[in-house]
Amino acid sequence: MRPYGVGVAALLLSLTPALPALAQGLFGDPDERREPPPSLPQSFNGIIRPPSGEEIPKRVDTLNDIVRAMQACWRPTDVRYSGQSVTIRISFKRNGEVLGRPMITHYREGEPDKANREAFTQAVREALVRCSPMPFTDKLGAAVAGRPFTFRFVDSPAMETSQAL
Repeated sequence: MRPYGVGVAALLLSLTPALPALAQGLFGDPDERREPPPSLPQSFNGIIRPPSGEEIPKRVDTLNDIVRAMQACWRPTDVRYSGQSVTIRISFKRNGEVLGRPMITHYREGEPDKANREAFTQAVREALVRCSPMPFTDKLGAAVAGRPFTFRFVDSPAMETSQAL
């Protein structure tokens, strides 16, 4: 009769060639393991300038699409360029609705014209209503839900870069 310890040792030695294969089955093939996808930033900033006539997109699938959609939603009609700007912080639900209340984090007054200031802030409010719910794809909605976005609405056109002659 063989001692018990010799039988266990023989069994382990017979499994030695199979151990790497067993480990791969348990932990997956190292070649198949992939790095996790890059994470989204904790917050996202965008500058919204007077619209260029773009239509509100039917589906929003990227972070840049969010800025383009907000740009298309902003339609200041009675606002003249005065250098004013307002920065708001906003979060969205997974389905694109605004989460909570947007917060004004900064306001820069342009030329002192009360009627122009009121028209400007009203146009920003209307843009938020017009863009809600934001038409997120399911994938983007899941990724951005609850994350803060900062939009700076500026009532001046983008500065043109001039080419040297």
